[in-house]
Amino acid sequence: MQTQAGVEPEHHEFLATDTTDPRPAFISTLCDAVGDCGSIVVYNAGFESQRLADLALWLPEFAGRIKKIQRRLWDLLPVIRNHVYHPAFAGSFSLKVVLPALIPEMTYEGMTVADGKDAGLAWESLVRESLDYDDTKRIRSALLEYCAQDTLAMVRLLEQLKQEASGR
Repeated sequence: MQTQAGVEPEHHEFLATDTTDPRPAFISTLCDAVGDCGSIVVYNAGFESQRLADLALWLPEFAGRIKKIQRRLWDLLPVIRNHVYHPAFAGSFSLKVVLPALIPEMTYEGMTVADGKDAGLAWESLVRESLDYDDTKRIRSALLEYCAQDTLAMVRLLEQLKQEASGR
């Protein structure tokens, strides 16, 4: 969460690590983290909004709060798609391609978890397999690093676009 421009964002995270249904704890944590006002910058709001809609169906007691969150989503993907192009995109507007093209020091290369598919598989192994302490710690750390990278990507991309728009 970033309360004002130029201030380092606060990091909030949630990662379920057992087979207990994580949805109630997740949505409660999300609602607390995003508060009641301000834009929520995402990349591909259709996907994010649909996941929230799924949660509202599964957890109707949160439907009103989820609807309010959905109305606050602000999608960075169409801004990039309609106003930015870099040869390194090679026709793709995926965050995993756009981010290192526009902000070279932020790449997913070399990360243990480097994309959504990796994240899903890693989380599945974390909650379903009997892992020893070191493997659990390693996978948990890799997942949190990936999620933090995705979140910080929104902040850095928005900063970069603002700088370029102001001619700096």
